Amino acid sequence: MSYSISKKMSLKELLIFSFPSVITVVFMSFYTIVDGFFIARYVGSDALSGLNIAYPCYGVVIAAAIMFGTGGSAYVSHQMGQGKTLLANQSFTFILLMVICFSLLVSCITYPFINEICVLLGAEESLLGYAYDYLLILMIFCILGVLQFFFTCFLVTASQPKLSFWLSLFAGIINILLDYLFIVIFKWGIKGAAYATIIGCAVPSLGGLIFFLMNRKGLTYAFPNCSWEVIIKTLGNGSSEMVANLSISFSTILINRAMMKYLGSDGVAAFTAALYCDYLMISAFFGFAVGIAPHISYHFGAKNILYLKNCIKKCLLFVSISSVFVFLLFLVLKNTIVSIFFQQGTHVFFVAETGLFFFAFSFLFKGINLYGSALFTALGNGKISAFLAFMRTFVFILINIYVLSFFWQETGLWFAIPLAEAMAVFVFLFCKRILRKEYQLA
Repeated sequence: MSYSISKKMSLKELLIFSFPSVITVVFMSFYTIVDGFFIARYVGSDALSGLNIAYPCYGVVIAAAIMFGTGGSAYVSHQMGQGKTLLANQSFTFILLMVICFSLLVSCITYPFINEICVLLGAEESLLGYAYDYLLILMIFCILGVLQFFFTCFLVTASQPKLSFWLSLFAGIINILLDYLFIVIFKWGIKGAAYATIIGCAVPSLGGLIFFLMNRKGLTYAFPNCSWEVIIKTLGNGSSEMVANLSISFSTILINRAMMKYLGSDGVAAFTAALYCDYLMISAFFGFAVGIAPHISYHFGAKNILYLKNCIKKCLLFVSISSVFVFLLFLVLKNTIVSIFFQQGTHVFFVAETGLFFFAFSFLFKGINLYGSALFTALGNGKISAFLAFMRTFVFILINIYVLSFFWQETGLWFAIPLAEAMAVFVFLFCKRILRKEYQLA
């Protein structure tokens, strides 16, 4: 059964509508997790540490892709809700052209300085080669990763979340098979993981390009609407996702450096395993947010305020209950998860097992925070959304890293993110008042 973003839905229908987006984004994060599994098992924990040190740079690029995707889809969905179909198509085309130019520019600028970037990110001599090999490939072909995230958002706007799901599923299968082929059979090491990821990204990227070329009954290409309003609204609406991912990348660098100080490369590798679990959790809730955001934007543009009020409350209840469930599930499966990456009895296994217990408490609050930030993006209030994301992913984490590690060393580092998520919930609850005053929605 398929639903259009214009349809008024029950909670069950909202979950069905957003489910393909959830699975799609989970599969996209799964690429990195699969890379980590094969690297940890067949290359070594140092290589896994090198991957984690290099990834924040690529994360900055993906942050921009998410900004264009979420911000642009909110803007285009709002135009569609107002009945401005041609203008929506023109805006979509212009945003796509901006994304392509941005990706090519990033590749050209970063290519000569990959080694220097890796050193700046904290790669020591033992990890520098791994970080360089992985980052070089990702940055050269970053346009494929950027387009993948971009089309994931806009396929939902085009009422095609299932197509996005199938493209991502196919890409994930290819990535897994190529990881095995390149790393286990061909012995390409960390380079094999990077090539597998990029080739996997090519599937939804090319699929999205072709779909919008052939789609004549809905959102499609048109002569671009090259206006400052499109740029400002897109960047403004998606600024929170941009800020969140930039902040996460920077926070990861800080924690990597602190882990190297207290626990060495084993600490970085253990933290990488925790981040993979975090990616999976974030992806599920971010996918839900991506799935319902165009729906909220459309009905906000159509002025269906009473329906939106009930929709927002139902979604918040669902996210809250799901967060508790994920937390409990993670505690039960913690040892099994650690054993996927590291052999039992090793020092890195012990570090990861201990750290992930503390880290799990962040899952109690993360879903609510992600939903809250995405909600303000969908309503076109990029400033509040960005403020929530910046406090959660940078300010609170930065404070906690230095304060908690000063008193409790590595144990304090593991608690930095959970405490930041808990603090951010109170900020979101405060900002909910804006929904009451400005939108009459809460």
